[in-house]
Amino acid sequence: MKVKLLKAALFIFAAAGMTWALARFGFDRESEWSTRSPEALAAFQEGLDSHLRFYETEAAASFRRAVELDPEFAAARVQLAIATRQPEERKQLVEGLGATDLSRLSVRERLLVEMALANRDLERQAGIAARALAERPDDPWVLMSAATVAWEREEFSEAERLYRALLEVDPNWVTAHNHLGYLAMSRARLDESEAHFRTYAFVAPDQANPHDSLGELLALRGRYDEARSELERALAEKPDFCASYITLVGIAIFEGRSDAFAPIVERARQNCPEPLVSELECDSRLIAAFLEQDPDRPWREAFIECAGKPGERGLLMHRLALLSGRVDEAAAEEAAIGAAKAGADMNDYGKGRSRRREVELLHEEGVRALLAGHAGEAAEKFRAADAGAIYWGVSEGRFKLFNLIHLATALERANDPEGSRRALEAVRKVNPAFADLYPKIVRDVPRGR
Repeated sequence: MKVKLLKAALFIFAAAGMTWALARFGFDRESEWSTRSPEALAAFQEGLDSHLRFYETEAAASFRRAVELDPEFAAARVQLAIATRQPEERKQLVEGLGATDLSRLSVRERLLVEMALANRDLERQAGIAARALAERPDDPWVLMSAATVAWEREEFSEAERLYRALLEVDPNWVTAHNHLGYLAMSRARLDESEAHFRTYAFVAPDQANPHDSLGELLALRGRYDEARSELERALAEKPDFCASYITLVGIAIFEGRSDAFAPIVERARQNCPEPLVSELECDSRLIAAFLEQDPDRPWREAFIECAGKPGERGLLMHRLALLSGRVDEAAAEEAAIGAAKAGADMNDYGKGRSRRREVELLHEEGVRALLAGHAGEAAEKFRAADAGAIYWGVSEGRFKLFNLIHLATALERANDPEGSRRALEAVRKVNPAFADLYPKIVRDVPRGR
């Protein structure tokens, strides 16, 4: 599963092996959850099973049924708030939790409610998780909640420690392997990341998400045929597992094949929500304009509006604007990203977002300097962006590789061939095919305007 699809849910606590875990630790199901309705509890457990699989549409339906059967079932209300795609429903559910009598809840259910009410205040959530961990250090839900907060705060060493502790308590909590895989990927421990994803796929072969995650890693490593095979396995299990279509497009970008975009988008159109399809189609058109070196196309063919407002348009729109002579539009994009970063800095929840905004802005400033013929300045910007970028999934991973190729190009133009070689070798170590294809595309950037 794409991490960008995971990170929005601050209080997601996966339910892998939940029935087994309850039996193993001798937990009384009724004492762990506040409902006294067997039907509501059954619907809730169905929702947890779907949530484990990252099948959120099905999960939302089950949690909604649990809430209808028992409107006072706090844990079901929390999980529905996580799974629903309806913002107004989510808002009403969270606001309604404020009237919950926490004294009647177990440690576990109280934790879920308190985390939901803390919303995006990660410092407060960290305190709640720490207190619950002190009370129930062997409760897998508590361990998962503490790990989730550490993940969101980008305290990756602590998150890794907690996920490993979770697996010691409950080896069947298989989504911990998924999260450990992404954490290892972020630190370029790619063999270790692959081992976690393969363990996940071995334990849960009939689920889409393990194959999607493994496919994402294999795509980053340039093993495109293997990646496509895993993604197709994910889609065979669940044709509307839309993250896999995004990664299939990502492979086509890695390969520089703009002709491959349309068939993938059309498949997604048959199975995925319209907003996702529209975004995928827009991104594909922008990337095609870049790969085919036609920077004026978004304006000439009047699809610039699909990219959104300044600050949302991304690296390629910034680059196409510069290459087509629209310097003011590129400057507006940089200014909007800078403002968004400043806003994210004010909220701990925005730590990861702030980091991503910062490296994006550094890269865009580097591209502008490179286009202006200031190779040394560009190299410093790209080097600073690389220091903040991580190999986190196909999108962020591709950015890190792409930025390194720009660094190699800038250093070459700044008469530092050895530095250029080292930067390109760092790309080759991760994805040899990308290192062979993209330097030519980047080096076609004009030396000055």
